Amino acid sequence: MRNALILICSGLLLCTACDDKEKAAPPATAASSQAPAASAKAEAPKPAAAPAASAAPAPKVELEIASVGDTMAFDKTKLTVPAGSEVHLRFKNNGKQEVMQHNWVLVNPGKEAAVAAEGLAKAPTAGYLVPGPDVLAFAPITKPGETSEVTFKAPAPGAYPYICTYPGHYILMHGVLTVTP
Repeated sequence: MRNALILICSGLLLCTACDDKEKAAPPATAASSQAPAASAKAEAPKPAAAPAASAAPAPKVELEIASVGDTMAFDKTKLTVPAGSEVHLRFKNNGKQEVMQHNWVLVNPGKEAAVAAEGLAKAPTAGYLVPGPDVLAFAPITKPGETSEVTFKAPAPGAYPYICTYPGHYILMHGVLTVTP
């Protein structure tokens, strides 16, 4: 009887162990039908991620500005561009007298006098301009009847003065470039 009892208990344990294995591992047919589904998921194309805002190309802005005849004045005293844009500025000197040479210089706020003074110290050999941290962009000295150009990246949002650094001009020949967010 003892042997019969051991035999019955062993059989029950064996059946329980087999039952647990079946629960742990799916049947062979289920595994084979799931495998292609899993690989189909892996092969399915993923949707493209939306490009980040900074990955978008910077807008390009074309600006034209000119001098007003034989005066010390720009024809536009207000210009506006979006921050980070690629700005292409074309400057036309409409003067006729040789002494009416001009440039267009974008500077940090409050630095107009300092930039003009540094340029004056360099005289005509340097185009009356010393590039430095307060000079953000510039179109070089332009003789009457000529045109010059500059391309630059718009700075952070704010109001930036632009001036002519030819001797004595910056006090009268100035404007503001407003950079919008």
